[in-house]
Amino acid sequence: MNTVATKAVTWSSKSSFLLATIGIAVGLGNIWRFPYVVGTNGGAAFVLIYVLTLLCFAGPIMVAELMIGRQGGKDPFSTVEDLREKNSASKYWQLIGWLSLLIPFIALSYYCVVAGWTVDYTWQSLLNRFEGIDNVGSKQYFQSVAGSAPQSIALFLGFIAFTMFIISKGLKDGLEKSVKLLMPMLFIILIFLVIYAAIAGDFAKGFAYLFSPDLSKINADVVLAAMGQAFFSLGVGAGSVMAYGGYLSKDISIPKSVLTVAFADTLVALLAGLAIFPFVFAFDLAPASGPGLIFETLPIAFGQLPGGQWVGLLFFFLLAGAALTTALSMLECLVRFITDKYQLTRTKATLIAGSASAVLGLGAALSFNLLADFKPLGFIDFFSGKTLFDLMDYSVANIMIPFNALLIVLFCGWVMKKKVVETEFSQQSSVLFKPWLGLVRYIIPIGVLAVLLIGL
Repeated sequence: MNTVATKAVTWSSKSSFLLATIGIAVGLGNIWRFPYVVGTNGGAAFVLIYVLTLLCFAGPIMVAELMIGRQGGKDPFSTVEDLREKNSASKYWQLIGWLSLLIPFIALSYYCVVAGWTVDYTWQSLLNRFEGIDNVGSKQYFQSVAGSAPQSIALFLGFIAFTMFIISKGLKDGLEKSVKLLMPMLFIILIFLVIYAAIAGDFAKGFAYLFSPDLSKINADVVLAAMGQAFFSLGVGAGSVMAYGGYLSKDISIPKSVLTVAFADTLVALLAGLAIFPFVFAFDLAPASGPGLIFETLPIAFGQLPGGQWVGLLFFFLLAGAALTTALSMLECLVRFITDKYQLTRTKATLIAGSASAVLGLGAALSFNLLADFKPLGFIDFFSGKTLFDLMDYSVANIMIPFNALLIVLFCGWVMKKKVVETEFSQQSSVLFKPWLGLVRYIIPIGVLAVLLIGL
């Protein structure tokens, strides 16, 4: 067997690390999921809670996850294995390592199904497919894409194959080069779309919807939805952050980096809202139309806007690019494990990890057509209506990610030596360490446990 020793590698620069980590956060969670979750949870009231939970919960968890990753310097599984032994911890803590592989493996398989749709919509926008389309036509078109097994599979396999091609090129020549090109481009496109929305849409109403909170709408469901979105958006507890931390050099401040990532993540989410809701209100569409907001509602607006063909093209290209940066992080997590653990070449590791996720993802892609009536857990009332895609999404977002996040903060806060944690937090004395440690040890576990229990 042709094997290769794994060399210790790090990000070529701080900016590369930040762009890649922002790429984890800036994905479908911001541009597809955030607007419809805002729409179904009271608008600005949700945004207010989201920002607070991002700073007080998701951000500190990301700090802990990066710390663990950098301290181990390997893939998530091997990192937890090494740190568990160094700290004489129970073998049961290895569950963090297993979940940090299982989550990106499952998530990549169904994530690329939705990502494939963004590619189709980008192409159809270029062909001006949505000109003059109405509500019925938009829904029918989406159903024709998702409902066609050959088309859905082709889009899915094409997207995951492109992700594999980039990752196979390595950290510097593949992942870094991609995010250095994509992330600035995505920010520029998003800013342009916001400016266009201010001119062609009902910007005042869209702005008020996002930034004028009605505090009476804040309830337990809104708080829990905001916490769940903050976890989903930043990508904490999913393994990718820990994997990226394994490439992080000691001279980079983790807390400062997380603040930068959290700021960029929030900025993109809000800009996405400002680019979307003015069009929604200008054409009297439903802001609370749920997951269909992007694929069923927005094409109606683009089809009626002056220059809507090009606006739609830029928007769906933005969505596809954002999906790619997140997919890269998921696959990188799996490939790093295979190269570290089994000493295979990166190309072979990419083929193994990507192909395995592709096989699993076929079930997700077929959940909207041939397997639409297949409900694996139909004998359980709560899961009776869930397809394979629904079960994968639910188990990852509502169970695995919160549970792994809980284990990560407990491991960092209580198992790792306090002196080591303090050193990883900041090379210099930091007044923020004690407040952060208090959050990680006491407050965050309670909050995450609440999200986990309600999610069940």
